Amino acid sequence: MRTYIVASILLFSTGLSAQLVGVSPYSALGLGDPVNGDPSRNFALGGTVAAAADGYNINIGNPASYAKLKYTNFDLGVMHTEINQQQGDLTIDNGYTNFNYIVTSFPLYENLGLVLSIRPHTTRGFKIERDDMLSDDLGLSRSTFQGSGGINNLTIGTGWSPFKGFAVGLNAHYYFGNNADFITSDLIDQQNTVASRREIETRISTWQFETGVQYHHRIGKSLELGIGGVYRIGNTLNQYVTEQLFTILPSANQALPLDTVFSSVDERTPGQLASVYSAGISLGKINDERPQQYAWSISADFRRTMGSEFDGVVTRGQFTDASRISAGATVIPALTFESLLRSKRFWNRTEYRLGLFQDEGHILIDNTNISALGMSFGVAIPLRIRGLAPGEVRNNMLNFTVAYGNRGTTENNLVRERFTQFLIGITLTEKWFDKYKYR
Repeated sequence: MRTYIVASILLFSTGLSAQLVGVSPYSALGLGDPVNGDPSRNFALGGTVAAAADGYNINIGNPASYAKLKYTNFDLGVMHTEINQQQGDLTIDNGYTNFNYIVTSFPLYENLGLVLSIRPHTTRGFKIERDDMLSDDLGLSRSTFQGSGGINNLTIGTGWSPFKGFAVGLNAHYYFGNNADFITSDLIDQQNTVASRREIETRISTWQFETGVQYHHRIGKSLELGIGGVYRIGNTLNQYVTEQLFTILPSANQALPLDTVFSSVDERTPGQLASVYSAGISLGKINDERPQQYAWSISADFRRTMGSEFDGVVTRGQFTDASRISAGATVIPALTFESLLRSKRFWNRTEYRLGLFQDEGHILIDNTNISALGMSFGVAIPLRIRGLAPGEVRNNMLNFTVAYGNRGTTENNLVRERFTQFLIGITLTEKWFDKYKYR
């Protein structure tokens, strides 16, 4: 048996429910290739989200953090990804650009915040060819698996702090989108034969809920210790499947359909989403010059995905429970070092971010976990704003992050991917709904 995997870039149509199709053969598994849609700060910290919270950055990974958001925030990010894929002696370079997140937050009352976001959840784009020798008379049979599509995530969440230091929150994730699979089987050594083609379109429309808690405690004069936990509840996956099976006449240009063998439209097929839980810890220094943002911080997370719970229409491979660990650190020189406190130079008031992560991988192929390992570095450059009225608050930042890592392996004829991701974003923070008497 010979298997060849080719990932290709496919174009996408405009519109909220459409997104760039992925370029990874692993996107053939489950609902597609998961997208890290964390806003720039958490993305640069290796994905640490459980205990992270401040007044200027939205942490959509734990809804309890919304209670710390005192201002109206808007966060937008665009990512470019370069992937080097290797299978045996075959090497392919791919790249694509997609919007990564749009997130906004509003303080409703004291210690109560609301967050809305739209992000890609998964992407898909692959072509896999598999050759099997049937017999001396029939020769080789070639099966071609192709797929495209992707799922989006619309989130609404709220966080509330009932008493000082403690906060709880809830995210409601609405997943929507379409995945398309095309499976063609053909006798490539035979002349004047017909091939079979199976087309499956899966429309996803389902909810999943996530709860979070955080507790932050002041240590001494300026240190703050934080702990947090998040639980994403496994839920029924609503799938509506349109399927056709027909025979085709192979052609060098375009296959010609001959006869429809089977057809069904929008048949509801229930599945199951996996539950996820995570816990984390953080430590940061507070500077009274800017109490809503840490002068420096360190954080670490542990996350467990119960992949064995997942059940979908076109799954392929085996899904297993897996763990992910991540760690991150930040520093703002002007708030950390007293000698730089009055410095106006932007590199002294820039936040520098560093992150690491290791993902065991919840996909199992030929008893091999598709694991991932990577690191990231980012900066948040403050934009100087002149002419603010008394009491007016604005804190705008340009975010740049670079992440590098690898996923998979070349063992067992699998694909190893080395990826480099460039994330560019902007964070806008303002104090709304205040009436100024003097300007």
